[in-house]
Amino acid sequence: MRYFLMLLALAVGCLLPVQASINAKLGAFLKAPLMAALVNFMVGGFVLLLVILGTRTPNNLLLAAKEAPIYAWIGGLMGSIFVGSIIFLIPRLGAALSFGLIVCGQLVFSLILDHFGMFGVPVQPVNWGRIAGVLLILVGVLVIQKF
Repeated sequence: MRYFLMLLALAVGCLLPVQASINAKLGAFLKAPLMAALVNFMVGGFVLLLVILGTRTPNNLLLAAKEAPIYAWIGGLMGSIFVGSIIFLIPRLGAALSFGLIVCGQLVFSLILDHFGMFGVPVQPVNWGRIAGVLLILVGVLVIQKF
């Protein structure tokens, strides 16, 4: 099961640069990157609504959501910053460099999240092997930037 989940994560990761490139194209077409981000979230929200209605997800979950910790509500804010930034970055840096830097940033902060068990993630202490993995990603980003 773990290998299936790893392959799923890899496949989902492949969607991000495609989505970002499409959103950047929409931003260029509209001449408004933030409007493209809004369209992205509107379409995504509509699709999620259809899935929720189609799977008959109980609507009392919305009532339970108000009990969530305050930090759980800022995910949408972070998502909008991410999507808006990508629409801005891709035309200027290209997909490979943009996502190389994003992945590097994700890994650095993921090590911090794991090490301290922040937001309920399982604690996995930082060690030299994990640091070396992030440094190798950073070297890859520098090579991408050079060529």
